[in-house]
Amino acid sequence: MPHLRTQIFDAILARLSAIPEFAGDGKVKRARTSAIRESLLPALTVTWAEHQETAEIRPCAGPNGEVGYDRRLPIDVIAHFKAEEPDIEFDRIAVLVETALGQAIKLDGLVIELTLSESRSFIDRATGIALGVGALTFVAEYKTVAINPTVLSV
Repeated sequence: MPHLRTQIFDAILARLSAIPEFAGDGKVKRARTSAIRESLLPALTVTWAEHQETAEIRPCAGPNGEVGYDRRLPIDVIAHFKAEEPDIEFDRIAVLVETALGQAIKLDGLVIELTLSESRSFIDRATGIALGVGALTFVAEYKTVAINPTVLSV
């Protein structure tokens, strides 16, 4: 079974891909390795590359008293788009993403909770021109037993 982190990403990708506008092949992807074709816009990329997952020791986390971890995983949902009014387009996409993920705050039991922590729109700092990219950062709080990072611990 894959690491719980991978299961969390898979669940998020499934929910975002279920949004009709993002249902096409390549419209939602985890950690892209190449540029997005303009014909795919708008598109979403889900990653944790801008942040690090943190963990704290949690004594007696397992059923037999095993040590575990309280984990905090920041996940960026990056929106790529082309629009005459980029702030309005980002907000329109944000409504779709926040609605989809807000309806699944526990991701079917994979996390304790998944909550929005910040949003931002990117601009060229030299010109102030919008880049057609924005990010919504969600935080997945979950617990695992140290010897088995594949399942949620209670």
